[in-house]
Amino acid sequence: MSIGKKHLVTGALLAFVAVTGITLVVKETRHARAVEASAAAPASIPVPPAAEASTVVVTYFHTTARCLSCLKIEELTNATLTMRFADPIAEKRVVWRLVNTDEPANAHYMKDYGLFTKSVVVSEVKAGKELRWKNLDQVWPLLRDPEAFQDYVEREVRAYLEKA
Repeated sequence: MSIGKKHLVTGALLAFVAVTGITLVVKETRHARAVEASAAAPASIPVPPAAEASTVVVTYFHTTARCLSCLKIEELTNATLTMRFADPIAEKRVVWRLVNTDEPANAHYMKDYGLFTKSVVVSEVKAGKELRWKNLDQVWPLLRDPEAFQDYVEREVRAYLEKA
């Protein structure tokens, strides 16, 4: 191999290493922000006063390690709730929360809801008791179609609100 080709290969390898390093730094920064945000969110289900109507709780269950798809599920669910349920959220009829199932205190949710991966679960809570729940299992197949994803989440949350 000539010296020119060696320099070209060396340059290409160095560029690859640099791009890989930058990608890892960006992903770790996003991950750290997501972990920080989830740590600030309460993990317990809010307990409405007994005389009040039920509360619809929408929970995104995730782990500490989160891929781009996992972050997209959180982002789309958050956007759906904040844009389409602003009034029920302000009235505390809808509660949005994140729960890291890697934390020992939250590990039971995997068994409680039969989860095997990151999931969005909608539940109805009244007087501190969960009356019913549903795992929104179509969030993964709809991930590549944000409008269909948001319509699906909205439809499921509205169905719970109507019966709450």
